[in-house]
Amino acid sequence: MFNLEIPISSYILLGIEIILGLLLLLFLIRPLRLIKRLPLNPYEEMNERKNVISEESDTEEQPEIAEPGQSDITGAELSSSMETEKKYPKVSVVVYSTVNEEVLTEFLRQITSQDYPDFEVIVVCDATQETSSMLSEKFAAIFPNVYITFIPPGSHNLSRRKLALTLGIKAASGEIIVTTVANAVIPSTQWLTALTLPLVHNNLREVSLGYSHPDFSELPSSGRLYKEFFRTLTDANWIGYALLGKPYRGDGFNLAFRRELFFRCKGYSKTMHLHTGEDDLFIHDVADRYNTAVVISPETILTTIWGPTASSNLNLQRSQYDFTSRWLPSAPFARAGAASASQWLIIFLGLASALAALPNIIPSIAAAIVWIIVISLEAWYYHRAANKLQTAPLSWQVPLFWLIKPLNNMLFRGRRRGARYKNYTWQRQKLS
Repeated sequence: MFNLEIPISSYILLGIEIILGLLLLLFLIRPLRLIKRLPLNPYEEMNERKNVISEESDTEEQPEIAEPGQSDITGAELSSSMETEKKYPKVSVVVYSTVNEEVLTEFLRQITSQDYPDFEVIVVCDATQETSSMLSEKFAAIFPNVYITFIPPGSHNLSRRKLALTLGIKAASGEIIVTTVANAVIPSTQWLTALTLPLVHNNLREVSLGYSHPDFSELPSSGRLYKEFFRTLTDANWIGYALLGKPYRGDGFNLAFRRELFFRCKGYSKTMHLHTGEDDLFIHDVADRYNTAVVISPETILTTIWGPTASSNLNLQRSQYDFTSRWLPSAPFARAGAASASQWLIIFLGLASALAALPNIIPSIAAAIVWIIVISLEAWYYHRAANKLQTAPLSWQVPLFWLIKPLNNMLFRGRRRGARYKNYTWQRQKLS
């Protein structure tokens, strides 16, 4: 059985399988692999470097251009800025709130305990003026640096979130804007400092990309692990591209940028006809390899709490991103699609190589070894990325979920196709 001649077609198919596996691991899932570059805690790294810098390095230096996508936390310039609070630019945290009073109160307790020396909080409530006035009066005595405003009535045909953020940014007095939501859980008092750090000590930086994810434990057990896998893989793609110096998307629930940049680029004016895109389309428009840093660590990752609506909110966010992706660069999506297709191609090439050589089983064994190596490395890379992003570090499920991903995409888009018109503001105006 082992001495039978192996046809050349079997060698060719096996060779293509090996080449495709190498391309998958080295190129197609490279953004996933790059997540390992993320520092464990940039805030601690900042303090360690500050302690080892000598007092002789107090002289001012020109800011250096760091590697694309990296949080440039280095040099005497940083040490000087950390020692003098006067060099901290004021930060305005703009919070979009649709939550109840109890949840908002807890969020404000978390955010007002941040260790950043000079910041204000502007809460834009998706509520009536009476409700906002009541909340403002109640919180004024408890949180002196918190300001409450509201979205004016009669704006249902506009993007509620874009309008809220624009109102908050116009009312802000800080040089740096941070956008988030009131149903987010802040992991540390160092969140605001760590997120804005690249903008604080380097004037060339204008955008700081943070990261948030929903509380996946709120999802129904059926399908929860796949939804967590899909979300992690999607987020790892845009984060990896940002680390490559090609930012094309951001997370509006955990994002920092310069106020001057927002008005210089005319805010969300280019996408006012859409209900979505205040994060990914805005970042695609204003970010580049030199003005953008990635700040993702246990100190800065936010968790959003949606309660009973967690599953529907996750589906809505996926649907909105799928809709706005048509205005984003095609390369990241083509790479992700090729990675998914390669999962099946590797299996088919291995099977074809094995069948072409029967009854000789050597190509079957070789093809199986190649496939096992590929899926093992894939699972390992995913595991490491998931640990950095604080999501479930899946193991044996990864190859299975990657195989069903194309089918799941087709089914999801088919179910949501009829609701695409709702993403246009003019369509909602027509319906209202």
